[in-house]
Amino acid sequence: MGLLAMVPVAGIPAAMTANILVVQVLSTSIAARIVYSYGYDAKDPKEQEFIQCLVRRSFMGQAAKAKHLQETARAASAIKRRLNWSQKLRRDHRLLAALEKLMRQMGPAGSRVSVKNVAKVVPFVGVLVGASMNAAVLGRVAADAQRYCQPRFLCDKFGLPLPAALATDEDDDFPTDET
Repeated sequence: MGLLAMVPVAGIPAAMTANILVVQVLSTSIAARIVYSYGYDAKDPKEQEFIQCLVRRSFMGQAAKAKHLQETARAASAIKRRLNWSQKLRRDHRLLAALEKLMRQMGPAGSRVSVKNVAKVVPFVGVLVGASMNAAVLGRVAADAQRYCQPRFLCDKFGLPLPAALATDEDDDFPTDET
């Protein structure tokens, strides 16, 4: 998806749309597997509601990714067909300046890093940004599903009432640990 985002003009919208669909399907799959692992039927309408709540939360988590992918795509288009570095380029695109500095440190002492070499690395940065953000979103879905299913399972097993912090109304969203 990160490579697709580097395509001029239509790359970011196409990548974001495809990425959202893939992450939504994976989020649903992760939540359903965790629900099944605790012995609940993921096809039950009550469980489907819980799973969809988790998927909605993951959708909100993906909005932050758009900004980072857009910055990477802007940097890629700014460096395309350039031959020389300028202070304005470094100032306007901190990603490019950071890549130049990193590549200079990794190379022989006192060597210069060409614009062309940095331009070759930028698409891989887009891939890494997209993949790391996806991993974070999917990890949060798994953690939330675990955090909800485990106490629910124990309460059901020992006949205890579900803690108020985990009980939700139909109008409420899935409880968070951030509040």
